[in-house]
Amino acid sequence: MQKPFLQERGLIPAEASSDEMQTLLKEALNYIVFIPFSAGTMSRFEHELYVKNLPKDEFNKRWWELVARYQGVEPPAPRGEEYCDAASKTHINDDAAQYYDYALSYILLYQLHDHIATKILKQDPRATNYYGNQKVGKFLADIMRPGASRDWREVLQEKTGEELSAQAMLRYFEPLRDYLKTVNEGREHTLEDI
Repeated sequence: MQKPFLQERGLIPAEASSDEMQTLLKEALNYIVFIPFSAGTMSRFEHELYVKNLPKDEFNKRWWELVARYQGVEPPAPRGEEYCDAASKTHINDDAAQYYDYALSYILLYQLHDHIATKILKQDPRATNYYGNQKVGKFLADIMRPGASRDWREVLQEKTGEELSAQAMLRYFEPLRDYLKTVNEGREHTLEDI
């Protein structure tokens, strides 16, 4: 929840201050860090498991190869095929092919938020309050109303004038990206170039 909303609702004092980089970092850890896992590791593993019939004796090896590639994380200890670490995510077993939905929803969240903040309310997307705003409510209702009766991509294009894009998310986190580039200059990273 953003500061203007919290202040209007009386949940924080008007003079309250916060560290913008810490706020953005916390938000990025909730959303951005999850995307390589959901759209990369999980979706790729499920594709290889269900479409390409990944052999049982390669489940764990392949899981950790994907985790390393998309997330830059290594297993905490050697993990043989007697383990099936991918199964720790219940979706693998009982709700397959759902994690890419989460990745799309996070990108869409920022795209819709940016549209609401900049086009409807004319506010900074990082300091927006649309609580109780009827124009925002109508916009969201108009987007949701068709449900599954129409292709969501057509509805998005019609209501926002844009195709699905991560540009709004990139703009939102641009101050954090610039900050992290500065403080991490000269450090090595573990992620390969994808």
